[in-house]
Amino acid sequence: AAQLSSEQYSDLATQVEEAMQQVMREQMRKLLLEQRVRVDNRAPDEIRPLFTAVGLLPRTHGSALFTRGETQVLSLTTLGATRDQKLVRSLEQEEYSRFMHHYNFPPFCTGEAKPLRGASRREIGHGALVSRSLERMLPPEEEFPYTIRVVSEVLESNGSSSMASACASSMSLMDAGVPIKAAVAGISVGLVYESEDNYLLLTDIQGLEDAAGDMDFKV
Repeated sequence: AAQLSSEQYSDLATQVEEAMQQVMREQMRKLLLEQRVRVDNRAPDEIRPLFTAVGLLPRTHGSALFTRGETQVLSLTTLGATRDQKLVRSLEQEEYSRFMHHYNFPPFCTGEAKPLRGASRREIGHGALVSRSLERMLPPEEEFPYTIRVVSEVLESNGSSSMASACASSMSLMDAGVPIKAAVAGISVGLVYESEDNYLLLTDIQGLEDAAGDMDFKV
């Protein structure tokens, strides 16, 4: 690596970096498939340490913090009146939604110093993914006639911040007094596949394993 970074190859920096990333990926896959060894020495079905807390913020209706390894999400719940419902327009119809989940992924959560932009397709998709997991657990509107908005702020990310958002949001709803039918938890399961006879499922993947793997399931 030191030789390849010398001035002699300075104009090939991008190609050298891509080649090293490819070697890292191949070596990681080899360790996983041949020796069943993960980069942090966890067993294939082992989850990183968990930490949770609720009621952290005194001025919100509900708040919860969920930490799994180096992934951390703070979810905030706000309750409103019926007039606060979101209007959803499509080509066919107009309807109002009483539940909203928004997901924010600021640059600092991955150690980057970038300007804040509008929500990306990824953020919108992750927010919708969590929303689908939670909304079926909500009580009927006749029993709980409030508009509910949950915002998940990703404070640190190294593997499945969307499923950490589902966990944090579930706790945040309960902290706000929303009588949900059951708690909701989610986790990522990564697939490393060589053949039908040689593959491995990894519970709670982190970034490196996500990049080296073949598919990521949200469970």
